[in-house]
Amino acid sequence: MEEALVARLRASAAIVAVAGVYNGRPAIDVGERRSDKPESFPACFIDINFPGRMYDQDGPQGLHIPRIRFECFGRSWLQAKQLARAITELVETPDEVGGIRFHRGAQLVFERNMTPEDLGGGIKVFRNLRDMTIPYTPT
Repeated sequence: MEEALVARLRASAAIVAVAGVYNGRPAIDVGERRSDKPESFPACFIDINFPGRMYDQDGPQGLHIPRIRFECFGRSWLQAKQLARAITELVETPDEVGGIRFHRGAQLVFERNMTPEDLGGGIKVFRNLRDMTIPYTPT
């Protein structure tokens, strides 16, 4: 699911319009921010906080509702917030990517702005955290 989600985010025109660039593609990754270079901001990395595997009396269901953390970084508070908003608006809509059906009903369940991080050399990075539950099923 993570691969499909990253592909979906990187393919979105709204996200491409606000995201920084890393290795010729939007700076959206899983597990880590890949670069501190100025051109790679705004950036986002994705982390799975809760896998969201659902069960009933017969065992595992096909529906998963994981809690995904989006950590968005920017050279300003506004950059980080704009990328976070673009991601939220995208994942709230249904789509099918790479064998994964993302359903309607994604919910923003937590948001926090963090204090700026000093990277040295006069570079500060601002961060917005958003946790969302995103329902999906494999196709």
